[in-house]
Amino acid sequence: MKTKKMLLSLALILWSAVAWADSPLTSTHFAQCYSDNAMVAMAQSLDGDLNTTLLNYLADKKSPVAERLAIINAVGWNFDGKTTGAQLFEFLSKRYKAKDEKALAKKLDAGTLAVYAYAKAMSNYFDVNDAMALAGMAVSKNKKKSFSVNLIAALIRTQYYLDNDWSMIYPTVNQVLNDGSLKLDMRQSAIDSIMEYIGIYEGEQ
Repeated sequence: MKTKKMLLSLALILWSAVAWADSPLTSTHFAQCYSDNAMVAMAQSLDGDLNTTLLNYLADKKSPVAERLAIINAVGWNFDGKTTGAQLFEFLSKRYKAKDEKALAKKLDAGTLAVYAYAKAMSNYFDVNDAMALAGMAVSKNKKKSFSVNLIAALIRTQYYLDNDWSMIYPTVNQVLNDGSLKLDMRQSAIDSIMEYIGIYEGEQ
C-alpha cells in the first residue's frame, strides 16, 4: 500500500511538472475571442489546413492583424506538425514572387510578416529560431506600432525561453503590455486569455 501511495505521489509530481512546462505557443488560446469573425469561425471549423479563402485573408495586409493571428491560433498545432507555415509560405511567395524566405521577408509588411512568423512557429514549436528571427524583423518594420505584431513576436520568443530561461518568459510579454507607445489593436479578452497562461511564469523572475 505504501509503495502504491509513493508511486501515485510521484505521478502527480511528474504530471504537475509537465503541465507547468507546457508550451507558450500551444497553451495560449485566444481564437475563441474572435469567434464572431467569419474567417476565424471558418478556421475553427477546419481540420488543420488553410483553404484559399483563408489564405487570401491572411495575405491581405488590409485585414486586421489580430484577426489574422486568431486564424492561425484557431488552426492550432499537433505533434505531427501542422502545414500552416508551409502553406502560407507557398501562397505568399507566389503572390510576391519571392524565391525564398529571406526575399519574402523583405517584401512583406510588418503585419503579414508577423502572421507568417506565427504560422511557422505553430507548425514546428520545437524549433522557433527562424520564426523568432522573422518576428523580430516584423517588429523592426512595425511603423504603425501595432500591439498585435509586438505581442506575437514576444510570444514566439517565450517559446525559445521555455527551453533556455524561464525567468525571461513573463517579462518578455509584460514589456509589450506596458509599452504605451503601441496601438492597442487586439481585443482585451484575447490579451487576458494569453496572459492567463503566461502569468504562471511571473514568479520565475
